[in-house]
Amino acid sequence: MISNDLGGKQIRPLMLAVTRHFPIKEATKAFRSFLSWSVRFLIVGGAGGGKLERYYGLAALAVTKGEVKNNAALIAIMKDVLPTDTQFEEEFARATVKRSNLARYYLRAIAAYRGHDPLPQLLINEDPDAVNLEHVLPVTPSKDWNIDAETAAAYYKRIGNMVLLRAKDNVEIGNNAFAAKKAVLGESPISITNEVAAYTTWGPAEIKARQADLAKDAPKVWPL
Repeated sequence: MISNDLGGKQIRPLMLAVTRHFPIKEATKAFRSFLSWSVRFLIVGGAGGGKLERYYGLAALAVTKGEVKNNAALIAIMKDVLPTDTQFEEEFARATVKRSNLARYYLRAIAAYRGHDPLPQLLINEDPDAVNLEHVLPVTPSKDWNIDAETAAAYYKRIGNMVLLRAKDNVEIGNNAFAAKKAVLGESPISITNEVAAYTTWGPAEIKARQADLAKDAPKVWPL
């Protein structure tokens, strides 16, 4: 689950150390923490810096030496570098996601959380052909949108502008105006998709409002 897309290369030494030295129960907890940390760093930033690699390396060394023996102790020595809940929520509320696989994962995990999944961040065996990522405001909006190309480009890949749709529905709505998309969105069985149909219009203000709402759940989906 902690792939290269989620910063798996940087955290790999710590993952290996935990696998070798933690009891199974504590290792399971630690790997859930690693997943949350990876997402937080992707959203907040800092995942590409040498500082983070140094922290991961020092943590791995502490685990190997037996100085850190459980997940709670691991969190304690990482606390100075980990993004807080407030930082994470604030950055999630304005994040732009360029990689479709990550955007799809974020939305699916939040949908799972709202559906009372006890471990919403642990999504496996995803079939990208079954559920597509739809951008409500298209990158090249027609005149029906009354939104200029520069604004569309700025908001097209905001998380708040993205929904999950069944593949056949995604093809059906294309680049239609929002009024035409609402009916399809409203029929979706995915709650965070059909709720978009409650909006009367769709543009920057609505995208920001929806993304702020999604951001409130992000610290709960990927907890420290």
